[in-house]
Amino acid sequence: MPAKKIVPFGTWPSQITPELAAKASRRFGTMQAAGDAVYWSESRPEEGGRQVILRIRGKRVDELLPAPWSARSRVHEYGGGEFLVAEGTLFFVNDRDQQVYRLQEGAAPQRITNASSLRFADFAWDARSNRLIAVAEFRAKAEGLDHPPPRNTLVGIALGGAADAVGELVSGRDFYASPRLSPDGSQLAFLAWDLPDMPWDSAALYVARMQASGALGRPRRIAGGDGSAVFQPEWDGEGRLYFAWDEGGWGSLYRWQDGKVVRMRRLAGAELWRPQWVFGSRCFALHPDGRMAAVYTKRGLPLLEIGRPGGKARRYPGLQAKAARIDDPVALGSTFAALVSRPTAPPTIMRLAGGRLQPLGPAPPLGLEPANISKGEAHHFKRPDGQIVNAFYYPPANPRCRGPANAAPPALVLAHGGPTSMTDAGLKVRLQFFTSRGFAVCDVNYSGSTGYGRAYRERLDGAWGIADVADCAAAARHLARSGLADGTRIAIGGGSAGGYTTLMALATTDVFAAGSCHYGVSDLGLLLAHTHKFESGYLHRLMGTTPGRWKEVFAQRSPINLIAGIRAPVILFQGLEDRVVPPEQSRLIVAELRRRGIDVDYREFAGEGHGFRQASTIIAVLEAELAFLARVLKLAV
Repeated sequence: MPAKKIVPFGTWPSQITPELAAKASRRFGTMQAAGDAVYWSESRPEEGGRQVILRIRGKRVDELLPAPWSARSRVHEYGGGEFLVAEGTLFFVNDRDQQVYRLQEGAAPQRITNASSLRFADFAWDARSNRLIAVAEFRAKAEGLDHPPPRNTLVGIALGGAADAVGELVSGRDFYASPRLSPDGSQLAFLAWDLPDMPWDSAALYVARMQASGALGRPRRIAGGDGSAVFQPEWDGEGRLYFAWDEGGWGSLYRWQDGKVVRMRRLAGAELWRPQWVFGSRCFALHPDGRMAAVYTKRGLPLLEIGRPGGKARRYPGLQAKAARIDDPVALGSTFAALVSRPTAPPTIMRLAGGRLQPLGPAPPLGLEPANISKGEAHHFKRPDGQIVNAFYYPPANPRCRGPANAAPPALVLAHGGPTSMTDAGLKVRLQFFTSRGFAVCDVNYSGSTGYGRAYRERLDGAWGIADVADCAAAARHLARSGLADGTRIAIGGGSAGGYTTLMALATTDVFAAGSCHYGVSDLGLLLAHTHKFESGYLHRLMGTTPGRWKEVFAQRSPINLIAGIRAPVILFQGLEDRVVPPEQSRLIVAELRRRGIDVDYREFAGEGHGFRQASTIIAVLEAELAFLARVLKLAV
């Protein structure tokens, strides 16, 4: 290979075009194994974000859902749990009307619900009653200040009768999730929680007897709901109920049997857990032969364990060099499969064969030389008060270019969404779009992130807009102090909650030279007034407020009221159909920034909601973001 050319950082020519980044921005949804096949959904930017359902059996991949059908639930606005395969039939939620359809081989989709006021998600198959059990969200009218919030229930959907045969099974709680029937169909396990909590705050596990009539008996609380939370109830073939529970501060494996709850396994400093933003996510899988595959998170990396619950199990720490994240494990054949995110390849459905990862089918070609890919390095550093901050650092990477001697690259500090979520070191082509051009990137798991125990997650309680900002500012100082970035050319960026952190960092610190805000929050009071039911109590926990006392704190921590502190240039991106963070949030702060003469760029996109799904949007955002950063950071061209 010829010697690398010396080119100023941030201006390197790159193979990673906006079009390539858009093509590699597919999102994976629900994943399920049935028999010898794995089914999953994925959204396609090149088809306007249409979410298809695919099946892999052997080495053959079949696309099951023809255009223009799109499988996507909008319960809680974030959805998930949009399909189920049972008895050889695929049941799915159609995005356009949010109704449930049946799809059988060689036939067109057949509608089985006719309830325009209901949305559905997270299905279970009830063979004894020939029906589906699902989470339902009843919406009497369009949401707004003068309309009642949705009502959430568990319902049964009859399959042999009229198209509107939807019957309520249990109600009275604000939210439900994970309805799971015991193998003999006699008991139903499910999760429930109430406002102001989110599921990771206090989701409780219930079990109720299924009566011969199909009605549900009185639910019995098994665990959680008292300052701790349960995640992913699953029955094994012997009628024992397993679940993850963070009762001790870390998500661990428990079992309920014969009326008793027993902790089966706990790994020190490792978490068996996922934040339940969407339905259907999993962190362990039960095999019919009695084994289990459990995927813990330890210091931001996956730790796989396979063995007998409560018995002998083998860990595979060596996989951390190959897999940055392992999600939604399922039992498949004699072993397990999962969605695996790797540092150098797009996420792929893979077989977990002991300590080896075997792709189940051909991965979509990325068309990149490995030397173009920057690998994330786990960094841990302290902020001024001594608290540890976790992040992944990506150095500039390009096989044809290097920066001038004694020069440091510009950098992007990224704040993930949620904020109760986490980032990982899996391949993110949008991030590589910048590292391949000579930027460094620091992807921060700030206070409030999952995967580091409940105490780390609760560091953000009452401190949103403070602790997350302090962590991102500490990341910028760490880069500058370590010589990993030019301290005068560090920008911050993020989407949704990360967009709020971006605006607050620009308003309350002087460490960032620019900001890029994707559908971020600027006015907390406005967000509280217009937010959807699922998150309507979330803000009070994050702000340390109550429904009776919040106005002063919300005003003090709203970027729209801190405009005087924003001096750095900022670019904002907004979807016009965003129901989580409506366009008014961006428009208000853009108008104020322009009134004060701040360098601001603003782009809106029709047909986009909370999170961009269309290829044309992804391309336009990357082009505008790069041009903006090159201009305001004064990168030589």
